[in-house]
Amino acid sequence: MPSPNTNPSYVIIGAGIFGASTAYHLSQTGRFSSITLIDRGPFPCHLGASYDYQKVIRADYGDAWYLSLGVEAQREWRSHPLFSPFYHESGVVYIEGGDLGWKKKQNWDDSGIPNKVAVLKSKDLIARYPHFHDADFSTDPDCYVNPESGWAAATPCLRAVIQAAIDNGATYLQGSVSKLLFGDDGDCIGVELDGGQIIHSSKVVLAAGGTIPKILADSGPERSDIQVKGSLLGAAVATGALTLNPEQVEKLKSMPVFIHRAGVTHGEIYPPTEDNVLKFCRDISFVNTYQHASSHQSISTPPVDDNGQEDQSYAPQALKDEIALVMKGILGRDAEGLEIQSYRMCWDSFTPAQDFIISPVPTAPALFLATGGSFHGWKFLPTIGKYVVQCLEGTLSPEHAERWSWAKAQSDAEKVEKGKGAQSMLQPGREWRDLVKRSDGGET
Repeated sequence: MPSPNTNPSYVIIGAGIFGASTAYHLSQTGRFSSITLIDRGPFPCHLGASYDYQKVIRADYGDAWYLSLGVEAQREWRSHPLFSPFYHESGVVYIEGGDLGWKKKQNWDDSGIPNKVAVLKSKDLIARYPHFHDADFSTDPDCYVNPESGWAAATPCLRAVIQAAIDNGATYLQGSVSKLLFGDDGDCIGVELDGGQIIHSSKVVLAAGGTIPKILADSGPERSDIQVKGSLLGAAVATGALTLNPEQVEKLKSMPVFIHRAGVTHGEIYPPTEDNVLKFCRDISFVNTYQHASSHQSISTPPVDDNGQEDQSYAPQALKDEIALVMKGILGRDAEGLEIQSYRMCWDSFTPAQDFIISPVPTAPALFLATGGSFHGWKFLPTIGKYVVQCLEGTLSPEHAERWSWAKAQSDAEKVEKGKGAQSMLQPGREWRDLVKRSDGGET
């Protein structure tokens, strides 16, 4: 192990937003002997939740804590030369039922930050955004509008951030981590890759999203102290995409991101990308729960085939039908003639209160978790790595350290009520296998 005066070496497992942002911010400090960023494919790895056409960029939260963090990140999206080329301020519309829209507006007003947020009735929303003239407003919901939110081109931006880290001295390594390595004192000393390659490191950052429960279980099945114990689930939502013709692009290009969670729609639409891709998302998540053989615990991670490979492009008919429901609920008759050309199951890591986990493992203090995106973490790509670096260096503020501690996530797993948290509407309540069975005509 290095002496106290030697810069540490880092291994970062997972090159999604947590891993990439950490590598980028670490690489800017100069306080390292090496940074090795590992993921399962060429960067950015297509299996991560961060790999996508688009992600929403907003500070619109019912939780004032994340509103302030969102404001910080959005400043970077608007002004930083690494991020601003990928940002599009299209506006964002939410309809969610209840008083959540008003809560978000109140948080903006309480923050003292100038804003253009409004809560409208459907007729006023349609007057502003005629794209949604035929959407399902049958529940007469309040419509939350923030014209100063938007979206980012996800995969190109993630690629640029990883490349920036490499340019600053980090190394990207394509490979699959089979297990973490531990010394005689129980602390983490490195990783072993499939094929047997071993990399020793001063500090290891586990940022592998929905696969983390399995990595920990495989690494120390007999060690209950390093298991997730309900604090972290691999969970997914289904997305669908199609390519528009020029006439369709012209009709939809000026629309905002529309997140429709009222009635039966429960989904999202994004404005067309620069490549004329139109993306939809079904905002009802699911898990893949199974018994891990050697640790004898129940965990959820992305499903794999008999060869251990993920196929995120397979969509059971049940989920195809749900994407069609989203299309109809948002575009109405304008959805006629639009046919989804590709599907994706977007697997993320989900925590009980949808708080991130940025924390050392108490019984293995050289091992750190940086995870818990919970379907709302992507927007923090410009800034989240800064907080992970602070955690690694022991300078994270007590407030942040407590909110994002692994101990809190484990406690939340026992006490947080369903429907509570920063992204509670996406709390998983159904199983992947049941969706597949239903599609195959089997009983659920």
